[in-house]
Amino acid sequence: MTHDTNLLNNKLFRRDQIWFTEKNRYGATDLYSLAEYNISNDASFESDYIQGRYGAIPYIGNLNHLIDSHHV
Repeated sequence: MTHDTNLLNNKLFRRDQIWFTEKNRYGATDLYSLAEYNISNDASFESDYIQGRYGAIPYIGNLNHLIDSHHV
């Protein structure tokens, strides 16, 4: 498991070796493979991921409440 998008490279991994997770609005996590998408093997996996083509966008929201609670 990684959050390094540089690893989303078709020279390093096949589409069936790349998996994403995404929480739904109920807090359950869905797991799915890049192989489920009908894309060419030479597609730019990293660029397409960052553009949101595959879902699983890493959005963690506003962290100010965590930062504020740790100020002394």
